Amino acid sequence: MSDTGLTSPHATGAVARPTLLAYACLSFAVIAWGGSFVAARLLLRPSSPGDVALSPTLLAAARFSLASVFFIVPLGKTIVRRQVSRGDFLRLAGLGLLAYTVYFWLQYTGVQQTSAGIASILVVGLIPLATALLSRLTGTGQLNRTQVVALLLGFLGVSIVALQQGLAGLGAERDANFAFGALCLVANAIVFALYSILSKRWMRAISPITLTGATMLSGALGLILLSLADPSANRWSDFGRLTGMQIIALLFLALVCSVAAYFAYNFALTKTPADRAALFVYFEPVVAVALGTALLDERLSWQSLLGTLLIAASVLIVHRARSAEQS
Repeated sequence: MSDTGLTSPHATGAVARPTLLAYACLSFAVIAWGGSFVAARLLLRPSSPGDVALSPTLLAAARFSLASVFFIVPLGKTIVRRQVSRGDFLRLAGLGLLAYTVYFWLQYTGVQQTSAGIASILVVGLIPLATALLSRLTGTGQLNRTQVVALLLGFLGVSIVALQQGLAGLGAERDANFAFGALCLVANAIVFALYSILSKRWMRAISPITLTGATMLSGALGLILLSLADPSANRWSDFGRLTGMQIIALLFLALVCSVAAYFAYNFALTKTPADRAALFVYFEPVVAVALGTALLDERLSWQSLLGTLLIAASVLIVHRARSAEQS
C-alpha cells in the first residue's frame, strides 16, 4: 500500500460494474506506486558517484510540497464554504503529520537503508496485518484464531526478510543499517494502520479530496519544518545539483504518484468494489522488484523470496477471513 496512503481509507458504497477503463486506472496506479520505490531509491541512495543523495526528510518535503499545490484550490473552496469545522481541520492537521511527515520519513529511511524491492514487500505486506492487529487492540475489530495464525506467519516472513542481510554475512555495519531500515518499514506499516483507524473514526463525513488535500498540506509543512530543524543533514541547495534523471524521478513522485495515481485509483473505486481494487495493490512489490532489478541492478536473496511468500500467504489468509465474515 505504500503510496496508497494518499487515497481515502473510507469504504465506498455501491459501485457500478467494473469497466476496462477502471482496470486500466488501477493498473496505472499500481505501476506508479510500485515505481515510486525505485524513484525514491534513485534520489536517496544513487548508484552513480556524481549523483546527489537527498535525505529522507528532504525528499519527502519536496515531493509533497510540489504535490500539495494541486490541492490548494479545492481545499480553499472548502474553507470559504465552511464545509469543514475548525475541530475537523485540527484533526486533519494531526492526521497529516502522521500520514505524511512520520509515515514517509519512516518509509524513505527504510528505502534508503534496504532496497526498493524489499521496502515494497515489507510496506505492502505489513499494512493489512498491522491494521488487523491494531483494530483488535483498539476495539474497532475482532481477531480470530485464523487471523492470529496469519499475523504470526507474517511476522515470521518479516523476520526472515529483515535478517537476510545477516544471513548473507555482509558485515556488521551494513547489517545494522539494514536492520534499522527494516525496523523503520515495520513502523511505517503500523503508522499507516493507525492513520486508517483514526481517519475512519474522525473523518466519516469528510470528502476524499478534502481529506487528502488538508492532510497532505499539513504533512508537507511538517516535513519542511523538520528539514529546517537540521539544516546540516537537509541541504535544500542540493536540489540545484540534481541530475536530469533525478529531476525526472522527483517529478514522477510528486506529479504521477502523488496526484495522477491518486485520482486514477479513486476513479476506479467508483467503478470497482473496494476489496477487488485492494487486491491490485499487492502487485506493487512485483513492479518494484522488476524495476529495481532492471534499473538499479538489485537482487533478491532466497531468504527475501521465502519471507515474501510467507507475508503473501498471511495477507491472503486475512483477506479470506475478512471476506468470510462479510458474506
